[in-house]
Amino acid sequence: MAEQDNGSDRDAMVEAAARANALDLYLTARLAPRAARRDLMALAAFVGETARVLATARESLVGEIRLQWWRDALDPSRLGGEATGSPIADALRATIARHALPAEPFAVLLDARLRALDAEFCVAGTGLDQYFDDTDAAAFRLAARILGVPADDAAAKLLGAAGQAYGRIQLLRALPFVHAARSHLLHAPLINDWAALAPILCEDARGWLRAARLQLRAAGAAIPAVLPLALVEPYLAALERLGPEVVRERADISPLTRVWRLWLASVRGKI
Repeated sequence: MAEQDNGSDRDAMVEAAARANALDLYLTARLAPRAARRDLMALAAFVGETARVLATARESLVGEIRLQWWRDALDPSRLGGEATGSPIADALRATIARHALPAEPFAVLLDARLRALDAEFCVAGTGLDQYFDDTDAAAFRLAARILGVPADDAAAKLLGAAGQAYGRIQLLRALPFVHAARSHLLHAPLINDWAALAPILCEDARGWLRAARLQLRAAGAAIPAVLPLALVEPYLAALERLGPEVVRERADISPLTRVWRLWLASVRGKI
């Protein structure tokens, strides 16, 4: 009984972390088939925690230390060892074992987060496609594997395009947090560059959303893994309303819009 209680407590803490730091992925996990929910929740919590490092670390060194902790916790040679003490890491390690998830996507994601700690990261727009492929698209691919989605060409194209579209939205929505945490490192020209880049990223996100939708008919089984795509359009509208203030104000949508769009996409199998 005590072991069951401990498991329930861990699940509750993982859900709380996912809800706090990756709300869209949390809701996506809640809408998934019951058998996959716990594992998708662990993945969502991990993605949210690593993204939070970028949004809250005041110094690059602090962020590097946090990311290195995750790298050590997910080292394949340690997965069968003693618990880490982190409910999220322990839940994710169990998920990795249950689904025989490869180590590479996690290592690549952590490497990408590390690159993004640089104050001048992506200001010129270079390397963005690779960054989103290594982070948001990687998360969608792992979710698809947990859900048992067949690995075919159409699914690969859908998952990749979904990561590019959704990733751009999340990067822009995170800018105010990054600005607040590391304003002492960001010079005015860099802030202005991000403000100027925002409309381009929004237009790119639209293009990637169209590309993803072209694959939906052939890769319908992958839709539960990419439900957050249903939020790209309302997020775009919120971002564009902010204009240059996107660097200082977080673009958001109403809770009702978020839940309704995700639920509708889940029921209809259409984004």
